[in-house]
Amino acid sequence: MKTKTLEFEKLNGLGNDFMLVDCRHGEFEITADNIRVWSNRRTGVGFDQMILINENETGLSYRFFNADGGEAEQCGNGQRAIAHYLHRQGLDVNDLTLDGLGGEVHLKYVDEEKISVTFYQNVVVDEVTIAGVDGYFVDIGNPHWVYHEPQLTAKDLVPLSHIANHHYPAGINFEAVKKIDDHHIQLRVIERGVGETQACGSGACAAAIASATLLGTTTPLTVSMLGGDLRVSYDLVCDKITLTGPARLVYKGQLSYE
Repeated sequence: MKTKTLEFEKLNGLGNDFMLVDCRHGEFEITADNIRVWSNRRTGVGFDQMILINENETGLSYRFFNADGGEAEQCGNGQRAIAHYLHRQGLDVNDLTLDGLGGEVHLKYVDEEKISVTFYQNVVVDEVTIAGVDGYFVDIGNPHWVYHEPQLTAKDLVPLSHIANHHYPAGINFEAVKKIDDHHIQLRVIERGVGETQACGSGACAAAIASATLLGTTTPLTVSMLGGDLRVSYDLVCDKITLTGPARLVYKGQLSYE
């Protein structure tokens, strides 16, 4: 079997880390098995999601794959990582449009500390009780279940996250949230197909929206996660959500595979 070479970049947004491949430079046959091997933090590159950038009829497109090889519709931190990459490639990342499975997004790069992605989504919010716990299902292009957890830092979230994922056969992004004040929440996220992550951009957006009803918060919000803070603002009348925060290049690499 012929050995192939793949160039990539490792990036992260608040510790939510990615392996990015620019498919505009060539066609790559990447399988779910490849992704599972490369995502391994002991024997591979190690990442939460893999990002593929390509071109389509209207411009640039994105695809996201979780560490288990399954495709994800949306990834706010990943989209901000794309903005970081494209800025360094010399593109004008000021309301730059990308299209993908989760819909059209708009990217804006100010500097490494201030990279924004704006979604225009028909947001779905429904009250859903799981295992006696009241929470909200939020769809912003990918699915989330958000609930209030007063003992956020000490609580073992895994058992309830497993129940939530059985409740949704296709899986769910699981968010536990605690209110700091009307414009500030604390969040932990167990991502579908990944596990608990340092940060989750779409999870921060979903939690910010759900917290308005759950906790009486008001946009804009600071969302504090294990990896740091993101800023979320939204206007559900206009179906507009904006996520802002930092992103970093970790390193550039090359690997061989069959």
